[in-house]
Parts: sequence; C-alpha cells; structure tokens
Amino acid sequence: MNDEIKKSESILSKDFHRIVLTAIRNQEDIVFITYSALDQVEEKIVFTLAKILEKHNMVDIFTAVLSCIKELIANATKATAKKILIDEGVIKNPDDPMEVVQKVRSILNKNSLLEYGIKAKDKKLSTRIYFKVKSKNLIVEVINNLPLSEKEYNRMTEKIEQASKYDNIAQIYMENPDPEAEGMGLGLSMIIVLLKNINLSHKNLTLSTDNKSKTYAKILIPLSKL
Repeated sequence: MNDEIKKSESILSKDFHRIVLTAIRNQEDIVFITYSALDQVEEKIVFTLAKILEKHNMVDIFTAVLSCIKELIANATKATAKKILIDEGVIKNPDDPMEVVQKVRSILNKNSLLEYGIKAKDKKLSTRIYFKVKSKNLIVEVINNLPLSEKEYNRMTEKIEQASKYDNIAQIYMENPDPEAEGMGLGLSMIIVLLKNINLSHKNLTLSTDNKSKTYAKILIPLSKL
C-alpha cells in the first residue's frame, strides 16, 4: 500500500472511514471544503481517492490522479491568495504578472497560509472538492469561489492545448518559457502530462466559469483499465 494512503488511514478517525466507505458503496457524492492547504483535507482526499480506486481495481493510477487534484487545489489556493492580496492593497497592479507571482509566492509558507486561510474563510472564499462516481466514471471537480476573467480563461485553455502536444513537462517549459508561471507550480501543463501518462486525453480536464462567482475544474477518470 502507498505510504501516503497508510498515513491518511492512520490519521483519520474510524467514523470518517465508515462515512466515506458507506458513501462509496452507495455511490453518493463526497465533498470536502477547504480554505487553505494546511487543514486535514489532503488526508481525507487521499483516503477517499484510494478507496474509490481500490473498489475498481485502479490503484495503479492513484499517484497521478492525486497529483492532478493537488495541483487544482493549489491553483485555487493561489487564486484566493491573489484576491486577498489585491483587496488588501499588497498587490498594487493586478495586471502586472511578475508582481502577482512575486507577491503570491511570498505567502506560500506555513505561517502565511494559515493566516490567509482564516481570511479566506471570513470572506467565504472556499475551495470545494467533489468526488462523484457516475456511469463507471470518477468525476473529481474542484470549485473555487472566484470567477475567471475572459483573459484568464483564454490563457488557461491555451496552456491546456499547448501542453497536449508534449509528453513531458521539461520539454514544455524549455520550448515555451512562461515567466508568469515561475515559482507558481507547474499547473495545468503538469496535469495534462500526468493525464497523458495514464493514457487519458487533455479533454478529460475541463475548465469553466459562471463569470460571476465561481470557477470549475473537472477531471473525468474512466473506472476501467486504461
């Protein structure tokens, strides 16, 4: 068994185990809510994903799928941090990508993330992670309580299309250097490469926004051998 799965099982309560296993058995949706990257949600996600994949004999893709989910949550956390930093006047020019990257990077540490998690909760800027099993597919949806601008949406969809042409992340960044991504994680490009490594198309990742208050990122995983 993966060490990460063992750790999650040992940390989480037996009541939590029972609730999640019952929901999986009954094919009920499971949702987690987080405001920072520091609460116990990661362990809960590890446990839930592992048990869903175990049920369908798909544990071999656990690490790749978990990495995709973590990246989507990290992107949502950074978007929330950016919003708070703009509201507080720490980011002076939101249209300057280098300033945004530098200021957001400065709070990506344990103490600052705790502080910004509290602020995010006060502002109702949650990130929700849904696990849904429908028609022999696992759908993982990460919903952030912030909309995407048209510019941001177009940039993200362009990055997805661009990444779909490559097989490894190093090649993407060597041929398409992106100063806006420096220090901010490998993001959507890494997710696309991870999906390709388990024989899934970039089209299994979809992004959308309601243009008002939410952004949706969804990964579709067939629960049969890929």
